[in-house]
Amino acid sequence: MADNLILKGSTWHVRLELPEDVRPAFGNRRKLTKSLKTGNKNEAQIRKLQYISVWKGQIEQARNGRPPSDFEFHKYMHHEMGKEISGFDEKLIMDAVNGIANFSEDDFYNDYMNCITMIDTMYENRKDEKESLLAKLEEYKADHKQKISEINMEFIIGFIKFRAKIFNDFDNFSNITYSKFNQKQSEELLSIMKDPNKYTPKTIFTDKKLELFAKHQLEIKGLTLKTVDGFVSKLKALRKYLEENELDISFETFHSFLESIEKSVKTKKNYINAASNFHKWASKYDADYKSRYSIKENPFLGHELPKERKKGQKAVENRKAYKLNEIKPIYDLLIQKQKHQVANTMKIAFYTGFRIEEICKLKPEHIILEEGIPSIDVEQGKSDASIRIVPIHPAIKPLIKQLIKDVDIHGYLIHSSGGNKYSIRSDNISKEFGRAKTALGYGITHNFHSIRRTVITTLHHNNVPPLTLSSIVGHETGTVTFDVYSEGASAKQKYDAIKTIPSLI
Repeated sequence: MADNLILKGSTWHVRLELPEDVRPAFGNRRKLTKSLKTGNKNEAQIRKLQYISVWKGQIEQARNGRPPSDFEFHKYMHHEMGKEISGFDEKLIMDAVNGIANFSEDDFYNDYMNCITMIDTMYENRKDEKESLLAKLEEYKADHKQKISEINMEFIIGFIKFRAKIFNDFDNFSNITYSKFNQKQSEELLSIMKDPNKYTPKTIFTDKKLELFAKHQLEIKGLTLKTVDGFVSKLKALRKYLEENELDISFETFHSFLESIEKSVKTKKNYINAASNFHKWASKYDADYKSRYSIKENPFLGHELPKERKKGQKAVENRKAYKLNEIKPIYDLLIQKQKHQVANTMKIAFYTGFRIEEICKLKPEHIILEEGIPSIDVEQGKSDASIRIVPIHPAIKPLIKQLIKDVDIHGYLIHSSGGNKYSIRSDNISKEFGRAKTALGYGITHNFHSIRRTVITTLHHNNVPPLTLSSIVGHETGTVTFDVYSEGASAKQKYDAIKTIPSLI
């Protein structure tokens, strides 16, 4: 029942499922239904629109204790009704042009009776106008049988335009008589329904909504600023596409957007993730979104994308470790280029297995004694297991002492440009290292993190026990005994393991 219509006996009914949260306001009913008093589905498609519009307004009012975002909401609904009606009429006209009898005598009679009812209601106190319209209607009735059977295009087009005028006038009359809209507002609604192309619904992705969405993702869901900025950036790209092509949100329009962007499958999946997260947020917290779209049907899910090529697949995930003889040439090149901060960071990484950001956030207070052994205290990291204490390898003791003397103005051992907009201090260090390794011929499978892989591989080859190795590099072992109950390797066990890393730089 995707079109909200259901056939009972020989009569069509419009039906709308009520969201669970508003059912108490409707006497705990699960759905709203109304007989459309017609057995003709084409006519039912038109008649249902007014009921759906009213019901959605009532649902909005039940949720918020006030009418829907009033005039803008009704402009949107009239735009949608106008598109459906004009699309239906255009099909009838094109069928007539092509000699297809898709406008039967029954269709004419149903429309004829509807027009009489509407004219009687609208012109109850305006006798002359009423008689003029009824007379015109009788002219159509007088010869409709022959003209319809002949598929007389002039007759069919003329009657469709006359019927559309009566329907539109009645909608205008209803707005003024039964709603709070004034004459000017009602005329604007009528104009939108007559010509939907003249009105572009306001984007759902307004700056204010995106701001509220971002705040929720940061403060409630706890996502990183970088992730949330990525979401917002992708939603703005979607907004631009919809506005430029005068489209509204739907499964079809989002799919056309995905096909329009020349991005990898992985990037397209990121667009889907961003839009889907917005739908989940807006379906709960944004009244405008809930009133305009079906919150049960996420238009951003279910899109089939091309399979990624297997050749080179997951190259980023399949990072490789540097061989031990590949470490010194990179370090020497950094010294030659006078990139001493990058070289220092690399040296610490090689003798500790630290991640790059862990190194760039070190301060003098992180240099401590553990069981009498000089060590580095990593207070925060990627996970709980990342919080650890690692002994200082003899090869970097002089370096650590010098860095403590030469701390930057913020107290960090490694001097950095201060980090990017996401407070990642290692950003420029990582980029400089990337230039150096690329100059030596290393590609996407090698990066700074590959040094950490080298350390882990070296310790493993040196027969360092798994618990000790995990205690040094900050990994969980995957066992309850070690991860939950054990406090990890002793300082001496870790120091003896660290010393097995050869002094290469």
